[in-house]
Amino acid sequence: MFARRWATPTTRKTLAAATVAGLALTLGALAAPAQAAEQNVSDVTLSWGLNLESGAGAFQPGACNFISAGKAGNSGASRAWTEGDGFYKQAEGNVAIVKDGPDGSTINTSWANKCQTGAGGPVAAVGLDKVSNNKVVLSKGTGTVDTAAKTANIKWTGSFTSVFYSGLTYWSATNPELTVKADGTATLTATASGYGASMDDPDAWEALAPQKITLANLKGVEVDSDGFIQAPEYKEVTTPSSVTNQITTGANWGAFPQDFIEFQGKTGAQPYWYSSGGGADPRKVATDLAVNWDAKPPVVAPPADTDTEKSVDVAVKVPTKTVTPGAFSWTLGGSSISLGNAEQNAAGFSASGALPEITVTDSRENSTGWSLTGKSSAFESGSNSFTASALGWVPGGSGTTGVVNAGDTVTPGTGLAEARNLVTSTGKSTATVEAVLNLIAPAGTPAGNYTSRLTITAISD
Repeated sequence: MFARRWATPTTRKTLAAATVAGLALTLGALAAPAQAAEQNVSDVTLSWGLNLESGAGAFQPGACNFISAGKAGNSGASRAWTEGDGFYKQAEGNVAIVKDGPDGSTINTSWANKCQTGAGGPVAAVGLDKVSNNKVVLSKGTGTVDTAAKTANIKWTGSFTSVFYSGLTYWSATNPELTVKADGTATLTATASGYGASMDDPDAWEALAPQKITLANLKGVEVDSDGFIQAPEYKEVTTPSSVTNQITTGANWGAFPQDFIEFQGKTGAQPYWYSSGGGADPRKVATDLAVNWDAKPPVVAPPADTDTEKSVDVAVKVPTKTVTPGAFSWTLGGSSISLGNAEQNAAGFSASGALPEITVTDSRENSTGWSLTGKSSAFESGSNSFTASALGWVPGGSGTTGVVNAGDTVTPGTGLAEARNLVTSTGKSTATVEAVLNLIAPAGTPAGNYTSRLTITAISD
């Protein structure tokens, strides 16, 4: 191993050469090539809370609204669920229910906390802050994505159930399907089922025939290599003509899709999905819908060049300086690094990886040394980013004893936003350079596939 270098030299002779190599650093997935074609994708994730009202308190004491995984069974009447019914599920198959916890964390729901905010307080029937923010997460979606044509078609297998007033009325959505068109419009559909209930008749209860409905319509969807986050249409959307009490004034008037509203007329929960003039109207607005995929389309090869002869200018400047016997050279064993999927912990989101092996040879007889430094750019995913100081390293390797010294460990937080020494040498030497990369992204970092560029610079004295 290198001898540990505890202090950076304060003087340096005139630089004779400096060479630079850049490595693409990725967290989750590499950036997509410039050209793309339709490709199959799998393990696509959809996350959506429908609206804030789907996780709010109800006006009946002790009752609340919530989302459950799976298709709930028949309670036999319009009544509140009990834990013994076994209807409530946090997860089933490819479906899970989560909610936002304190400090940007994500926590699993449960029968005990389904009527609580992420901080643990009770949800309320009024206001925007005392809601659970529960959301359904569907995983393992499959389909096709074309980042060039800006189209996509994804299907998920699984069901979730939306419950109001703790079970007085509920309905389920099964096997959602997302279709995105080239003009940026998109639809999310599913097979709806459930039970007919009535606010006016507590004895009303009947199984509803399954039917395909539109869960969400979207506009302005951008199909890129990693998915999108978009608010479905709601504001200024009108209800079907069968609804006569929609309020069409104010900042929050609107509705879910028309066939969705018509289906909810059978469940008895229709007014919770459009503006009806009550205090809950601000909570009825559709919340952001997030879809994440990993599309790495192939690079399209350029057309074959049919020219039979080409020319290129060659220029060289011969220095007057006498060339020292020997040479300095170095090689970098790769052009990219993947840190994989970050894991959430108390500090934020952690990931690690390894720097490609670097080989350095300095055979100059009168060499006074050389050094390798590294500096990272910020990590970016679309419009989201976090600072390069989140990335640190632990240098290591082997080399000529007493001549080659590893740089100091750089911890995340101090980071590589500024150039840091990876290794230095004081004379003629050979070395194999390694480094463990450690990253801690801030706790509030939005989900996404982030990329950065780590630049390694070699300076030979």
